[in-house]
Amino acid sequence: MRFLIPAALLVAAACGDLKFDKNMPTSPNSPPPGSTTSLGSINAVVDNDQFTAPLQTPAIWRNESFGFAAVNASGVTKIFNLSVRLPGPGTYTIGSIPSPAVSYIEMDGTTTRRWFSNFNNGAGSVTVSFLSSESASGYFSVELVPDSATKEAGFTGIKYVTGGTFNVAVMR
Repeated sequence: MRFLIPAALLVAAACGDLKFDKNMPTSPNSPPPGSTTSLGSINAVVDNDQFTAPLQTPAIWRNESFGFAAVNASGVTKIFNLSVRLPGPGTYTIGSIPSPAVSYIEMDGTTTRRWFSNFNNGAGSVTVSFLSSESASGYFSVELVPDSATKEAGFTGIKYVTGGTFNVAVMR
């Protein structure tokens, strides 16, 4: 038990905290001001439909690898994943070295459809405009191709993800 409390404090200190927005209203039973209430989110337009999703866990930036996943579970579950090897902020183009890997997944009951990009597939770019041990932000526009199971299910078209932005908490 004596090791549990120091370990919990170490984990809490290592995760960092986003800045508290003093203009954001608080309500009863909400976390106290200054506590992490959000790990960040992404916003984008996917095939002309607005897509907004929060992160369920912080983004990771470790050993020059940066990545995160955001989930919107209202109705059809939609998941956006992004990862890229990077030394720091910059613009990274799909098909170049290093190439971002991006995927967009739609899950409806037992049906899953996935579109992706990697070094050989898709197009577009990801810009990480700010990156620290506590937070990251940037923007992206990508064209994603369907995986083989999605093609076999009859979804053969490219997904266009445009005007994307992210502002996320980071864990090292």
